[in-house]
Amino acid sequence: GFELWYLELITGLVLLISSCRYILLKTWRYFAESSDTANKQELRAEPTEPTEYSLLAVKVLSSLQPYDYLVVAFLPGMSEELLFRGALLPVLGFDWKSVIVVSTLFGVLHLGNGRKATFVGIVYGYATIMSSSVIVPMASHALNNLVGGLLWRYTSKSLE
Repeated sequence: GFELWYLELITGLVLLISSCRYILLKTWRYFAESSDTANKQELRAEPTEPTEYSLLAVKVLSSLQPYDYLVVAFLPGMSEELLFRGALLPVLGFDWKSVIVVSTLFGVLHLGNGRKATFVGIVYGYATIMSSSVIVPMASHALNNLVGGLLWRYTSKSLE
C-alpha cells in the first residue's frame, strides 16, 4: 500500500530533478538549446498531393494549452515507469547493477537527453528500491514532466 513517507520522497525527487533541470537551463547554453529544440519538435505528415512539397508542421509543446500539459506530463511519466521500473527492473533484479542497466536503456531511448535521462533513471531506480513501489517513480516522473513543461512554456524565449 501507499505510505505517507512516499509523499516526502516524491516531493524530494521532484525538487531535486526540477532544480537540477532549472540550473542546467540557466547555466549551460547547450542544454538550454537542446531542450528548446526537443520541446519544439515538429510532427510531419506526407503532402496531400504529389506536387505539394510542403510539409505540415505542428508545434508540439508550444501549441499546448496549460491543461494539455497534464496529459503530456502524466501519460509518458506513468507508462515509462511501468515499463522501466515496473517491468524491466523486477525482471533483472532489485540491485544497483540492474538499476544501472535499466537506467542506461532509459537514457538511450531518450536520445538527445540521454545522459540526463540516465541520471534521472538511476534516481528513479533508487526510489523504486527504497520504497518497494513503482508509484513513487511514476508520480515523480509525471510531476517532473509537468514542472519541466510548464517551466519551459513560461520561461522559453522561443515562444516570445
